[in-house]
Amino acid sequence: MQDPKTQLERSNFMRGLLRHPVARNTVALYAIQFAGYVMPLVTLPYLARVLHAQAFGLLLFSQSFALWASITFEYGFNFSATREVAQNRGNSEALAEIAAGVLGAKLILISGFLVLSCVAALTVENFYQHPGYLAWAMLQALAFGLSNFWFFQGTERVVVVVLMQLFTRAVATLAIFFVVHSPGDGWKALASQAAAGCILVLVATLWMYREIGFRSLSLEASVRALRQGWNMFLFRSAYNVYGSANAFILGLFVPSLQVGYFGGAERIAKAAQGLTVPFTQALYPHMSRLVSDDPPKASRLARWTIPIAGAAGLALAGALALYASQFVSLILGRGYEASIQVLYVFALVLALEAVNEALIMHWMLPRGMERTVGAVTLGSVFINLISASVLAPLFAHIGMAWAVLIAETFQLSTLSLILFRRGLAEVRDVSTVVSIQVEH
Repeated sequence: MQDPKTQLERSNFMRGLLRHPVARNTVALYAIQFAGYVMPLVTLPYLARVLHAQAFGLLLFSQSFALWASITFEYGFNFSATREVAQNRGNSEALAEIAAGVLGAKLILISGFLVLSCVAALTVENFYQHPGYLAWAMLQALAFGLSNFWFFQGTERVVVVVLMQLFTRAVATLAIFFVVHSPGDGWKALASQAAAGCILVLVATLWMYREIGFRSLSLEASVRALRQGWNMFLFRSAYNVYGSANAFILGLFVPSLQVGYFGGAERIAKAAQGLTVPFTQALYPHMSRLVSDDPPKASRLARWTIPIAGAAGLALAGALALYASQFVSLILGRGYEASIQVLYVFALVLALEAVNEALIMHWMLPRGMERTVGAVTLGSVFINLISASVLAPLFAHIGMAWAVLIAETFQLSTLSLILFRRGLAEVRDVSTVVSIQVEH
């Protein structure tokens, strides 16, 4: 029988662990992943069957464009501003200045987004043949790009925002079943999701300014925010080319039917990957603060979290490969048998992505190494595009999946080489960490 004192200490430890901001935010971010990846799987079988492969591919193509286009004014602030907020938490004056700079910068960047959309309307066949899809994709991109989730993540208070996201996305999910009944209704699914995103952005923004107060926008603060976020922008924009825009890229080479095969498998794989992302993201603001306050502790923590993320990725990859045919049959239905081979490739991608995310979020970005991360990610994008231009025309959806795997392998190899050459895997003291904390 255990000593009562030992039981009490264990109970107090567990209560303290559950009350820790990282634990609460991890749970909340898992809820976001449920809303962003798992919840759409509720509609995926319905949309895949009602729209059929061609219209379903057009919907995925448009959603991919929205995610990619939003990067032009999201600008990586979900990383750079989150880190700034985490390091200035409790200082309302500094937080108000950060918010003003980010908002002003995003308003400037919207002009680039509009130019990108006009070019797409004139040059992309799917959009000039279906302009309604482009219009709703633009609205969805605005909702993605103007999100101020960085503020709540930086202050490690994401629970209420997550609850709002769950509610709005649940309403959008239900709306799809009521408004989408034939292949011609694909744009209505896009419209439901775009409207939900815009409502969430409005409510969250009003809440943020109620807490810190609204500060007048200034060109100086906006330009400063753009300069500070530039390296993060390079990383985010590059990452999203092969992280979110692959269906769009594939659609430039092959008909929508093959995009549907690829996109359906990609959605299933992303839902599986979403099971590791919240753990990685929840620790990011905590690691950013630790690197500033206690570098050795940050290093010790990272040496634990990276293997954990890798093991979780391998377990999920094994499950995805083992049950690939069942997942495709259950979620996508008949007519999507070609997606099974794509899912096998994505099982390998998933394992690599889990390790890459942990290396970037727990080692490199908290230490200000976004320039290095951006350069490596740009290299991965180049590899992805070159591979896609060769493999997609020859092997369609399978070729695109192999292009993603090649790019992800390149990124992991390069990041690992850089970290080991700099000695980060064996950091033991403060001086070693400080010497690599900021890149110039």
